Amino acid sequence: MLTQAVVGGSVDIAQNGYTPALSAAVQGADVVIIGGISNKLPFQLVVKTSITRPDQLKGQSVAISRYGSSTDTAADFALAHLKLTRADVKVLQLGGAATRIAAAMSGQIAGTMEQYPDTAELSRHGFHVHGRCDRYCGRLSEHVVCDEPQLSQEPAGGGEEILDGDGDGGARVQGQSVGGHPALAEIPRREGRGEREGGVRRLCVKVYPDDLKPSLPGVGLVLKEIAKREAKAAAMKPEQFVDTGMLDTLEREGFFKQLRTTN
Repeated sequence: MLTQAVVGGSVDIAQNGYTPALSAAVQGADVVIIGGISNKLPFQLVVKTSITRPDQLKGQSVAISRYGSSTDTAADFALAHLKLTRADVKVLQLGGAATRIAAAMSGQIAGTMEQYPDTAELSRHGFHVHGRCDRYCGRLSEHVVCDEPQLSQEPAGGGEEILDGDGDGGARVQGQSVGGHPALAEIPRREGRGEREGGVRRLCVKVYPDDLKPSLPGVGLVLKEIAKREAKAAAMKPEQFVDTGMLDTLEREGFFKQLRTTN
């Protein structure tokens, strides 16, 4: 939806998943990736406790947000890791995390693609992690800052302000505990302190990058996944969809060097 807003002109810049952004770009949408705020897929396949072997998922339902989303891509990788295919399970698009969690707890589905802190919430209600995408998806990126190409060329464009904030926020988060930073303290109070600390630590160490430059190998992996349903993506190169001009400017100005020395 965010990518559609950029394409339609409702907004100039958006933070969205690589999969929907690149899917739109492959179709000819006028968007470009100017930064990445996570370098791994942060999702876990969370299943009910009775499922302890991959074959027990056969014929069962697994929830994602919607087809073509990052959770959809994550489901493909999780199933492949378990030596299963989409033909073995029923992949259902159920919308946001709250809806998926409710469906899991009511027994409507056997598993769902979630990330912390929602994974921890489900773990307290008879579910467990059956696969972690950050462990076996390499540098398959998740969140991206996408922009209209012409705006990425403007020296005073709003993209630099967003990248400033993402860089500063990421550095601060990586240098603080949950109790030591106001933003981290806002993680839902339903999480116990230990679970909140653990969830944030996993995101900081496993997911958030040290810099915001998009991962070209990660973009390539997403294009490879898109090519399974859109053949022309196979001939496209990551460089076609990435513009690091704003980040290069911030680097030359010493912005990231200052962050590394002050956080």
